[in-house]
Amino acid sequence: MLRNILHLSIKEFIQLWRDRRTLIFLLLTPTLLTILFGYAVGTPKATAIPTRVIDLDHGQIADEYIKDISDNETFALDVRRHAESSDLEQAEQDLKKDKLKAIIVLPHDLTSSLLEGGRGQVTGIVDGSDTFSAPTILRELGAVAVKNNLKLAAGYLLYEGIVKTQAQAALRVAPVELKTDIRYNPELKSQNFTIPGIIGLILQLLTIIIMATSIARERERGTMEQLAVTPLTSSEIFIGKLVPYFILAIIDTINALVVAWLLFHVQLAGHYAVVTVIILMFILGSLGIGQLISVLSKNQNQAIQIAIFYIFPVVILSGAFNPIETLPTNVRPFTYLFPLTYFCRSVRASLLREASFYDVKYDLLALLAFVIATFGLSVFFLRRQATKG
Repeated sequence: MLRNILHLSIKEFIQLWRDRRTLIFLLLTPTLLTILFGYAVGTPKATAIPTRVIDLDHGQIADEYIKDISDNETFALDVRRHAESSDLEQAEQDLKKDKLKAIIVLPHDLTSSLLEGGRGQVTGIVDGSDTFSAPTILRELGAVAVKNNLKLAAGYLLYEGIVKTQAQAALRVAPVELKTDIRYNPELKSQNFTIPGIIGLILQLLTIIIMATSIARERERGTMEQLAVTPLTSSEIFIGKLVPYFILAIIDTINALVVAWLLFHVQLAGHYAVVTVIILMFILGSLGIGQLISVLSKNQNQAIQIAIFYIFPVVILSGAFNPIETLPTNVRPFTYLFPLTYFCRSVRASLLREASFYDVKYDLLALLAFVIATFGLSVFFLRRQATKG
């Protein structure tokens, strides 16, 4: 049996070697996509959002407000000092044309009203069509408002003589101090969360699409019938075709992990054995899905179509780039239909929290179930087709 598998695997390797474009695609794509996605997806915080400040007040408090907003990297400010109502109308037009994402209006009587003990109202006009930037803008504007309120309250206490120093004033207006202790990812590096998802997604993309065309390609070329009349069993055909792609997937994983370490400083800080087993199980499960698609497809085009149809929901629902908790509750059960969900969760736990085998046992069992199910179904359908043939 092992000899038959070895010969079939060597045949598949030779076929890959002759198809240099596919081989180069398989070896270079993970590295390039890890770099591209690592930079593109690894910084989810919105920054440099086009924002225009309409200063109708021209006073001291308006100047301080503008300074506090300028210090915030969320905003790329276009400040219109000594603005008129026509400037506000122009800003509204620019917001509609998507030249701006937010407008901050400092009213005429802001400084005078606050200095007299009254209230001032700063208006934030936000483009809600961008559902990613809008919450960030509102959150940061709220933080700026709180900061200014504290400064105004502290200034009032000093002015009235209730306290003698700025430190005393700060203590009176903000007596509660929040102490935070960030565990496992103290620098809040987004790459520590996204890189496992990126690597998993790239591996699944390549393994499923390439594997999905393997048997379908043999069937198109007529060589599947030749394999059927050889002494090879369905299991041997399945394993023999899987081995070359399994080895390539391991090489691709090593390439991606090296890139993640060199460029994004994401290291295998957890239990190496746990991470290794998770990766191997995930690769096998992904190859099994690709092989099952290949067995059920009549030709390569059909195999690719089914593979793409499978991969599209994986990108959104697996938690590769965003936590599953961000999905609606009625959608979350569907996330557990994909191996990538268990891969992302367990790899992150191993890398960041040094999780043990016991800690990720349910994810490992789920990945094992995918391997057994896809391998078993692939061999079953191969035997069935051979019997019909």
